[in-house]
Amino acid sequence: MKNTYTILLMSSNQDSVRQFSIQRGVALCLGLFLCLTLALIITFTVSGMKRRDRHITKLQGEVASRNGLENTIKQYEEKQQKIDKEIQGVREMAKKVRRVLGIDPGQGILGQGGGNTTLEEVNADESISLIIETQPDLLSGSADFTASSLINRIVETKREITPIYEHVNNNEKAERARPWILPIMEDEISSYWFSSGFGNRTHPLTGKPQFHNGLDIAAPLKTPVIATADGVIDQITKDSFLGNMIQIEHTASQMKTLYGHLKSYADGLQVGQQVKRHDIIGYVGNSGRSTGTHLHYGVWAEGKWQNPRKYIVDHVSK
Repeated sequence: MKNTYTILLMSSNQDSVRQFSIQRGVALCLGLFLCLTLALIITFTVSGMKRRDRHITKLQGEVASRNGLENTIKQYEEKQQKIDKEIQGVREMAKKVRRVLGIDPGQGILGQGGGNTTLEEVNADESISLIIETQPDLLSGSADFTASSLINRIVETKREITPIYEHVNNNEKAERARPWILPIMEDEISSYWFSSGFGNRTHPLTGKPQFHNGLDIAAPLKTPVIATADGVIDQITKDSFLGNMIQIEHTASQMKTLYGHLKSYADGLQVGQQVKRHDIIGYVGNSGRSTGTHLHYGVWAEGKWQNPRKYIVDHVSK
């Protein structure tokens, strides 16, 4: 067996040849070294590629996480705007109802008498107190500012609504006897409008000046007419001007409401019958002296006919 290896090296011009002899052991060592070197190169290359892939994956995850966070923040802000809008709507409603009820915040909880509850006692609401006690950070600088602000706005809104609640709670019977709503079931129809208001006008049939003591509400034929407050049916009659007519006496508030030009009455309706707010009493028609399908709605208070518009606290404009 040979103990040496012969290596021939030829120059580039092929004119000369050099011969080298290498011991077998040296050749094996050299071969092993080359294999190890190649293995290390491959290992480092693969390892580098894996690190690069992990880094790319991490970056992709961070980008996705950031995009997800931005989307979450955007959705949160949109929800926050909706909450702000709803809270503002509640506050506007509170102001409107406060004005109608004549509640003066400068006179304590009730501007018209009743109850002696203090504002501090009212604000000690269990639900709000529970939130503050169990989540104190919501009202501190360590919490998210928006959450803290939201809780503060809720507490402030509750302060505005509480006097109204206390007033109605202490005067529930009288308040239910006050005609605060639209006299037709608006959810049942697609449109309605106030076709003629309260006060002086030119009569649509005679063309002469006339004082109109009610509010005309144009609505589709057979639209349900509802009692606007608790009371007792005082009259069910056929009037030469108002046609089929109903009058309700609201004893607790010393008021009356009138509903004219009806097509028909609710089944079984009779004089002396007690009705509740929202009860159907008849249906819109064109009876009596009328130029079109509508409801004549009147409100009697303080010894005279009043403008019904100021007693309709809220309605959907259509």
